[in-house]
Amino acid sequence: MKKLVIILTLSLFAVNTIYAQQQDNKVIDTTAILKELREKEKNLNIREADLNAKEARLNAMEQDLLARESDIKKIRDEVSAQLKSLSEQQNKELDNLVKVYSTSKPKSVANIITTMDIDTAVSIFSRMTPNVAGKILNELGKSNPEYASKMAERLTYQPVFGDDKKRQQPKN
Repeated sequence: MKKLVIILTLSLFAVNTIYAQQQDNKVIDTTAILKELREKEKNLNIREADLNAKEARLNAMEQDLLARESDIKKIRDEVSAQLKSLSEQQNKELDNLVKVYSTSKPKSVANIITTMDIDTAVSIFSRMTPNVAGKILNELGKSNPEYASKMAERLTYQPVFGDDKKRQQPKN
């Protein structure tokens, strides 16, 4: 920066000399120009220090954000693992219900199924053998034909990969 000020001063001196020769030997006050250049240098140094401080704060904030991103990734991985474990547990419980309901009387199971959430009932039915599910659905049709119809509709819908149409699920 000092080199720049010296170069500018010398340049101004040269310009001043040329200008003075052209203006009937009038002299430009180079000390005033030099004082102004020093003031500008001081202001530039202050700005540079300010920018350096801001850059340091930005770097600190970036490091903080990277640390938080890492923490969020760890939490996300933990939640995913817990969801997987929960899903596996739920699948085991549904498999146990399927075993129980498959060995129970179809009429009793039909009465129980009508009190369940339809999504849970569909999950259970979809895991049963067709023979057992058919017997229970038959009894369900006798006691609650509307529910049996919804159940059959849900059981027959198989989403196709790439199917862009969103199927509206019937309301309970």
